[in-house]
Amino acid sequence: MSSIRGEVEGRRERLIALVLLLQSASKAQPITQEEIVRDLLIDEYPVPSKGPRKIRAYEGSDTAVRQKFERDKASIRELGFQIETVPLDDGGAGYWIDPQSAYAPSIYFDEEESRVVRLALRLCGFGATGAFSIFSEGPAGDGGLEFSNYYTPVLRALNLRRALVFDYRSSANKSRTVEPLAIEVFHGVPYLVARVHGTEEVKGYRFSRMTSMPVVLPDTFEVDDTTLDIAKSWRPEYSKSPTPIDVVVTTTENYRDLLLRQFPHALAASKKAGLVEIGITFDSQWAALRFVLEAADRVTLKSPKSLKLELAQWLKEVNRGKTPDAEDLKFSGPPTNDVLGQTLQLLHAVYMAEDGLRVSELASRFSLDPAHVRLIMDRLVSLQPMGDRLGYPAHVLKECDDWDNEATDDSTYRADFSDTELGNDEPSPLMWRDLFELNIALREASRVYTDSAIFSAIEKIEKAIQSFVHVDSATNEPLLNEVRAAVENDEQIKIEYTPGVEEASEVRSIEPREIRVLNGHTLVRAYCTSRQAWRTFRVDRINSILAESPVTEESPPDTVANWLTQVGEEGDEVIAIVEPYRRWLFEPLPNAQWCALDDGRYAVKFRISDEGFLDNLMLQAGAGAVIATPKFAKAGHELAKRIAALL
Repeated sequence: MSSIRGEVEGRRERLIALVLLLQSASKAQPITQEEIVRDLLIDEYPVPSKGPRKIRAYEGSDTAVRQKFERDKASIRELGFQIETVPLDDGGAGYWIDPQSAYAPSIYFDEEESRVVRLALRLCGFGATGAFSIFSEGPAGDGGLEFSNYYTPVLRALNLRRALVFDYRSSANKSRTVEPLAIEVFHGVPYLVARVHGTEEVKGYRFSRMTSMPVVLPDTFEVDDTTLDIAKSWRPEYSKSPTPIDVVVTTTENYRDLLLRQFPHALAASKKAGLVEIGITFDSQWAALRFVLEAADRVTLKSPKSLKLELAQWLKEVNRGKTPDAEDLKFSGPPTNDVLGQTLQLLHAVYMAEDGLRVSELASRFSLDPAHVRLIMDRLVSLQPMGDRLGYPAHVLKECDDWDNEATDDSTYRADFSDTELGNDEPSPLMWRDLFELNIALREASRVYTDSAIFSAIEKIEKAIQSFVHVDSATNEPLLNEVRAAVENDEQIKIEYTPGVEEASEVRSIEPREIRVLNGHTLVRAYCTSRQAWRTFRVDRINSILAESPVTEESPPDTVANWLTQVGEEGDEVIAIVEPYRRWLFEPLPNAQWCALDDGRYAVKFRISDEGFLDNLMLQAGAGAVIATPKFAKAGHELAKRIAALL
């Protein structure tokens, strides 16, 4: 093992030992840093030639030990564990972790519920980082939800009705103290809706803009039904005093059908030259403007005059402003699991498997080399108590078919809770964030599949955590059942389809293969016989299904494994400079990378395969964004001119 690899494995050993040790302590019997430094032993990595030996987890000067200990505590907290500090009589401090700060109550799904849980996580999950690998037999694909360890303390605070404090960046990065009321998910994007501590103001906080792990405060709070109703009605464009506005646009007959599906209460009337006039009522001026911008040049705004004036001014500012040199920007990559998170996922998967899991099964689920699985899991089996004072069992046993060849045997790792004290519950394998993911994934699955087990699984989850999560998803998908039936029955269908930035529809023949959910929209992966290529289609843009028939020829294999986010993995690279109030437009882009600028703006890097998409994105951003990539410095300009000419 290389010295670099040995350092990584040594850190893994130290972190898992520390987190299990602190969980075995208590408020009445906390453990001090001095005791940990003196007595905590781990296996030496890399293993010396004479065989493994125990060494102190923390060695070096007092300063080096203290810094390493603080870094380790920070790493543990970043996974959602709340490390409590207990003042001692001698003036020192002890530490402990309440397992309930990270782990939710155990939930037992029957066979049918386990089946739909796996189905839901394939449809709409966090991918390899989330709960998928705990429940499913194969490796996880790309996820459709924003993963965050921050869900863990937030859900716990919601369950206990306790206040939260966290750092949050909007126009500036500031500390916020709030009383959490609900988690609302809009188009796949989660927000914490909370009352500002000490006030009656209800606000929404996007999880992706939290910049520190939320801390659950000891203070509890009371909330009345009126405040809860306000929280449930909150929207990203929330206004304290909504002022409805009636909007009239003209469009083509084809685009009319799409709008009437999106806005069922809209009124339509045919006009001359194949045009249609449509009237729609919106809750606010901003909601109306957002609709017009998303429709772009596919509609012509007729009234009201105030909205036309606002739109005209908006169009003048599309993709205009100063930008820094793109080469000077330093972007952080997408979040990845660290060694502690990876180890805990392996452990929790074993906890969930009644018959245990073999090395080969764990290697497949987590895309790891079998030797690496053995290295991690054997460590959990062999963890020893510290100085006979505290035990920190991982509750894992190893069973070998061939002990003489243990290094290559496809051994089974099994959970063993026989050492759990009488009256105590077995450790839960589910963290609070896992229950959040399961709840959202099951709710999304309920739109696609009709199965009573989905609702009974949701009921079990919400009984454990109460009903704090609400989902606002796309519902204008009347042909979803027919598309799903084509997937299940291996059929080919001929569809009339309106692409994302086009006005005219086109006829395609497709062979649907898989349905997934991303950003609140249902997408289907299909082989398009019209284009002789694999394509991804949004179900709400299918105008009609013209014909269906069995598939008679075998299509070529799909070479794109993670097709759900492939839009973010191919095409031209683009860097945009974004004002804080327009971040929400760019945050859903798959695989986007961010960095903060000194002037309070952000730079975001992403990829596009369709320049029309970028034109529409910049149109919606208005003065809030400008492109720093020279090739796309004029993105959106021509589109803005065309719309202005229609006014």
